Amino acid sequence: MTRRPHQIIYTHGGGRLGNQVLRFAHWIAWAMENAGEVEVLNLAFWPHARDFAVWRTHPGCVFPLRAGRADRLATMAPRLWRALEKNSRLPRAVQAAGRRWPGWQAVDLDIVGEEQLALDADFLARVKRRRVTTCCGWEIANWPLVEKHAAAVRELFQPAAEHRAAAVGFISGLRRAHDLVIGVQIRQTDYRAWHDGRFHFSTERYAAWLRDLVALHPDRRVAFVVTSEVAQEPARFVDLPVFFAGGSANAGGDAIRGWAELSLCDLIVSPPSTFSATAAFLGGVPLWPLGAADQAMARDQVFSGGIVAAARHPIFSLAVK
Repeated sequence: MTRRPHQIIYTHGGGRLGNQVLRFAHWIAWAMENAGEVEVLNLAFWPHARDFAVWRTHPGCVFPLRAGRADRLATMAPRLWRALEKNSRLPRAVQAAGRRWPGWQAVDLDIVGEEQLALDADFLARVKRRRVTTCCGWEIANWPLVEKHAAAVRELFQPAAEHRAAAVGFISGLRRAHDLVIGVQIRQTDYRAWHDGRFHFSTERYAAWLRDLVALHPDRRVAFVVTSEVAQEPARFVDLPVFFAGGSANAGGDAIRGWAELSLCDLIVSPPSTFSATAAFLGGVPLWPLGAADQAMARDQVFSGGIVAAARHPIFSLAVK
């Protein structure tokens, strides 16, 4: 009789789209490295499953991929993922079950500023003590494994067909009239408080950086694909070749559209963010970090390597952990 792998149920933690992709990437890389020993059921990713080709087919978000009860539950209860997205009590109840259910255990890291867990041999040994382990928290990681399995992990986060087609159509249209397509993420809501507002920049400052980028590419026809969770006043960019991404507040689309479009650009300009870093990872796109309001744009600031390089970068690593 084949022995069942030990199961991890990742209940909550990680934030919005970029952070959820990042956390799932770590869990997947860890499960790949320990094939046959463990499987991960990522409850936290259920609200996003419909936006990805693989996870739409496997909405229970179990890896290694298999059909099962989790898929059926996610498919039969469309209101459930909305509850997971909007009501923290449900995933917390599942997390608590790990402390009470016979044969289960719980690993709780839901403590701001103190939630670090290495997906290493010690954690694997801990998981093997019980049949099921519930786990919550944010900074759960193993970067060497993400780097090792990067190509396979990337394939699991391809956007669903309609999102991919819309993004390709949008970017392809821009390429017919432009030589260089630069994605730009404007982040202004939560960044007012994050790191004491260090990376909160005015729209005027973003526009000034875009003008600098045009000047740095005098022989190229540049187009800027701007995504922002705050509606931007187009007049601020009146003299610039700015096109608002399908997922931006200006276009009224879902975040996945802007994420997919950034991944198809030639370059992504952004403050430190898992949203832009994971888009860069998806498309193999270089990142141009924005780190200070007085930053002068210089070509040597650009780096490649997606989320792994971002985790090692002095600025981007503040977001990508």
